[in-house]
Amino acid sequence: MENKATELNSGIRRTIEQLAQETDAARQSQQFRDYLKTSAAFWDYSWHNQMLIWRQKPDASFVGGFHTWLKCGRYVRKGEKGIAILAPMFFKDNSQMADGNDAETTRIWFKVVYVFDISQTDGTPLPELPTKSVGERGEYMLNRLLGFAESRGISVQFVEKCKLNGAAGTSRGTEIEIRTSETDVTTQAATLAHEIAHSLLHWSDDGKKITTRDGKEIDKKQRELEAEATAYVVCSYFGIKSPSDFYLATYSVTPAMLLQAVETIATTVKIILSGCQREQELGLPCAA
Repeated sequence: MENKATELNSGIRRTIEQLAQETDAARQSQQFRDYLKTSAAFWDYSWHNQMLIWRQKPDASFVGGFHTWLKCGRYVRKGEKGIAILAPMFFKDNSQMADGNDAETTRIWFKVVYVFDISQTDGTPLPELPTKSVGERGEYMLNRLLGFAESRGISVQFVEKCKLNGAAGTSRGTEIEIRTSETDVTTQAATLAHEIAHSLLHWSDDGKKITTRDGKEIDKKQRELEAEATAYVVCSYFGIKSPSDFYLATYSVTPAMLLQAVETIATTVKIILSGCQREQELGLPCAA
């Protein structure tokens, strides 16, 4: 039994070290640099401009200005009609107040500029990062994790859209939401592993968020590091490949940070996998 525990501990650490190496590779890869370059070339649009875009081209999915597209290696096709939006222009006026002091005020004007949807352009394909977990045991893993969650008094709800709009999953301690729209069962399983880790590590039994550990603050980056690295190891145990390396790289998580958190991650993984092994004792094998 002791040898089995030692083997399990060694396996967990090796998997975390592998994730650290992959995160570093993701940061250095040309694909990831291209992705960040493309992201930086686009800006957020106001709600009003989103409405203008929708009214003029309802099927628009990804828009940018003429020169922005050129920076991304794409060009607007001849004859394409631009989508008119409003761009703010700021002017500063100097005036004198009643007490004789100078005062500076800022005026905002809007001018019409034109953007184009990606469907109106040709050129270099935009890079995509992996957003889904893959593997043939997604349903099996999901069922095992649902059983574990139930044993811990954690309620899991499958919803079309999470309360936190756009999130694949959310956790509030004993309540977890998993989004079903635009996700397959394997991605849902990986997301559930992530949210279970949040529940175990970052929420107290009475439903309060844990913000410190051993006198040190647990910020958002630290929470996501711990949850996603835990999910990565659990997914690996079930034979699932998740895009955790890219996910963590976007949070600027370094290999050193991952390795520093090995103990916390490994402890959480063992809690989850031990729950699965208890199912195995009941005749439900957790892994082949």
